[in-house]
Amino acid sequence: MQMTGKREPSKPMRTLAKSLLLVVVVAICASLACGQTLRRPEEYLSRGLTRAKAGDLEGALNDINKAIEMVPTFASAFAARGSLKKAQGDTAGAVADYTRAIELAPGVAIPYYARGFLLLEQKNFDGAIKDFDKALELQPNLAIVYRNRGDAKRARGKDGDALAAIADYGKVLEIEPTNVEVYFERGALRESQNDLDGAIADYTKVIELNPEFADAYAERGLILLAKGLDSDAEKDFARHLELNKDGQEYLEQRIKYAKYLRDKKKSP
Repeated sequence: MQMTGKREPSKPMRTLAKSLLLVVVVAICASLACGQTLRRPEEYLSRGLTRAKAGDLEGALNDINKAIEMVPTFASAFAARGSLKKAQGDTAGAVADYTRAIELAPGVAIPYYARGFLLLEQKNFDGAIKDFDKALELQPNLAIVYRNRGDAKRARGKDGDALAAIADYGKVLEIEPTNVEVYFERGALRESQNDLDGAIADYTKVIELNPEFADAYAERGLILLAKGLDSDAEKDFARHLELNKDGQEYLEQRIKYAKYLRDKKKSP
């Protein structure tokens, strides 16, 4: 059984910030029909993006600053600069630039998501959820936003947030039906809500999609153990240890705890 409470946003979600720059700018440019008439500010922005992709963040920032200087209402440039500032560790500056991009282009989803992602990293869950809500209102099929909104609700932990997060993870899986990580995370959340059959189904799906996902065997095995299906549980534990040879001590501790909880429930 799960022995942890609220969970932080996963590492893969945190590392998405590295690729957010191009996503932000491409999405805004598509929405605003950028580039149809080439002007010097767009040239500076284009060169800035090329420099950013090559790792020259200072050069990229100089170019994008120039684009903003030439056209102070250039929403795409503010969004791009926000991502650059994020990459440089200037979170407050990034939030300010995303906010300005939203003011200039309020009908574009991505700046809301980008700002929400930063707010999620800062544990401002209410602010993040508000931005994710707006992003999904504008663009309902953004799986990444459903995922992060689910993470934010899960971490916030208010009444009803766990079920709302499960629903958001379900939306991700409607859009990305082979997303192994989301099946695993939804399984953990279902387990925390005592939906053991739902959790088993999710962990089983993880194993179907990725038979070498070691933790899915451990988690499913612990639930089977709690349900009294010891033989099936042992098979899962054995497979987990085949894939994770260093995990025996930790797994034994969790098995011991799961048996303690099971026996406690049986006690009068």
